[in-house]
Amino acid sequence: MTPAEIYDIDAIRVDRSALTIREAATVLNNELTASVVARLVRKAIGDQVDQFPIRTLKRVYERVLPQVFEPDEAVRSRVEGLTPNVTAITLGEYHQFLDASERKIAFPPVAATLLIKAYGEDILNEPYAAAALLLKKIFDEVGSEGNE
Repeated sequence: MTPAEIYDIDAIRVDRSALTIREAATVLNNELTASVVARLVRKAIGDQVDQFPIRTLKRVYERVLPQVFEPDEAVRSRVEGLTPNVTAITLGEYHQFLDASERKIAFPPVAATLLIKAYGEDILNEPYAAAALLLKKIFDEVGSEGNE
């Protein structure tokens, strides 16, 4: 058998931190295209991607992408311990975020702005899988403060 005939999708080692929030701000600020997804998969599993035949593309992507985009218990635990400071976030930034979300932009630049204002610059070094949870905490905090 050639290397392309021997593969175990479940044995793929995925680097969950391969895509940081900082990188997402540049990679995911447009619609997700096939080439963007291919770059994300290569970044997450490195040269392992070279051993799989093209017919396994869907199965490989289905195994890898959730591990990059969805938080695991370690990420959830880390986010739980953070409290956003929403005092510097403007209504205009919130509206920009909503507009970008409607246009199906995976991670608009304003999302990074919101995260930096709420948690500080270092938050951009966290795995991208934390971004949705962090943004949710911001919006929950804003909602709990009421209408000022």
